[in-house]
Amino acid sequence: MLGVRGTGTLIRHAGEVNVHVMFQNSDIRCAGIPALLEMGMETVSGNIRLETAPDGTRIRVGHWPAPPGPSAGRVLLLQGRTEFLEKYDETIADLHRRSFEVWAFDWRGQGLSDRLLANRHKGHIDRFETYLQDLQWFCERVVPPAAPGVPTIVLAHSMGGHIALRALMEGRLRADRAVLSAPMIDLPLSGAARLGIRTLAANAAALGFCGRYAPGMGDYDPDRVKFDGNPLTGDARRFERFHSAITANPDLALGGVTFGWLAAAFRSIAALRSLARTASPGCRVLICTALEDTVVSIAAQAAIGREIEDFTSIGIPGARHETLIETDAVRNIFWEHFDAFVEPPYETP
Repeated sequence: MLGVRGTGTLIRHAGEVNVHVMFQNSDIRCAGIPALLEMGMETVSGNIRLETAPDGTRIRVGHWPAPPGPSAGRVLLLQGRTEFLEKYDETIADLHRRSFEVWAFDWRGQGLSDRLLANRHKGHIDRFETYLQDLQWFCERVVPPAAPGVPTIVLAHSMGGHIALRALMEGRLRADRAVLSAPMIDLPLSGAARLGIRTLAANAAALGFCGRYAPGMGDYDPDRVKFDGNPLTGDARRFERFHSAITANPDLALGGVTFGWLAAAFRSIAALRSLARTASPGCRVLICTALEDTVVSIAAQAAIGREIEDFTSIGIPGARHETLIETDAVRNIFWEHFDAFVEPPYETP
């Protein structure tokens, strides 16, 4: 693997895992922040609008132009499950200070894009190929072509990292660099537990129960939102700011996953594993693993980093799942690696 200078740690081991937090507690706690805050969208001029995908689904899109002066390039910012544009206001401000233009959108079924079931709290998708089609449409029909010499950087988190990586390896997405924060290469499951949950989800979906909550899942419940013991971040201030967005706009809330989402996730994980043996992402990829992560599989991130030559893997000590909303010390490590990795030139691997 290639190395990147910094204070992170190369991945050597997997941490403890807790499958329940991936589907329920952690994602319920993964709230967001108000659209206009002093650290982000209040100080970065942009626009948020609805665009209509080819199948008629309305997708909420955000665009923040680069500041005046030479542009460092443009960033495609791809969020994780349950998330929404407002959550990333601080990250957008960080990118803006680095002279990047930013494009982002709420995945269908979350944020203020169209929800897919009558109960808008249910985290649902029919198949991950639908996400891939939305991403390809977004890049080809919504985001204008880059000017000559302007690099495209993908910055994707968790589920967004999974989708971005598949899109790159399937040729649906082209970029000059890709930075993946705690990507969902796999779920934190193994052995009999993995087989049992995968089989249950597949059978329930096949029997027509795609839209039902998986066991232990339920609607977003603000009474369950607690900082102590949360698996996402060690920063109480940022944690509380996320929750305030849902309080201000309950339409942003998303609960646990359905059998349909879970079955689709297992199928997509298998597809990604197959691609890793046969395809290339077409650009250099940096995997930033949060070493205290219990939401997605650390071991899977390390494994795919070893398998593909164009991948650089670094581990960030002390980081829980949400590196971009962690403490200042953790975020500083991430941005140090990001800055070094996206530095030109952008040679084709």
